[in-house]
Amino acid sequence: MNRTVAYLLGPELVWLLTLALAAFLASRNQPTTEAGNELLLTLGWLLPTVAVLLSFVPLFWAPGSPWWWLLRIGIVGSLAVFPLTSIICGAIDYHDSRNSGVGSAIILYIILGYLLLFGGALIAVFFFLTKWPFLPVLKWSLIILGGLASLLGLIFWIASFGKSTPS
Repeated sequence: MNRTVAYLLGPELVWLLTLALAAFLASRNQPTTEAGNELLLTLGWLLPTVAVLLSFVPLFWAPGSPWWWLLRIGIVGSLAVFPLTSIICGAIDYHDSRNSGVGSAIILYIILGYLLLFGGALIAVFFFLTKWPFLPVLKWSLIILGGLASLLGLIFWIASFGKSTPS
């Protein structure tokens, strides 16, 4: 792989695509609906998790020092978790007192994103220092995450039956 292409396919691209996806999904909840709000609240857990896990994927093809790539992952993730959760929670509006819970949700999503980011960084540091191959660990975490996302999508799809939209 070309060195320039490898550098462009880094964690920054993952976070930019995730932010664009969050903005697209947030724009689809205008005007706000109950179902759209619930979907965004659920995506508040899922999108930071997926973005953090996918931001570690470039470590497999990264040319150069893995420590430099880990620094890039940490900096970009630290800067992008807050805007991601802000976009998601900014599009939620219940038009009543339940809006006070949205502030708690944004704090929980930010904490989740930072815990996963720094936990993943600590695991990566452990693998770097011990020289263990970390491809199987990341592969299985992505398989588990994909399975959970598919299960969540199936649950939402099944739960949507029988609901009518107000006219």
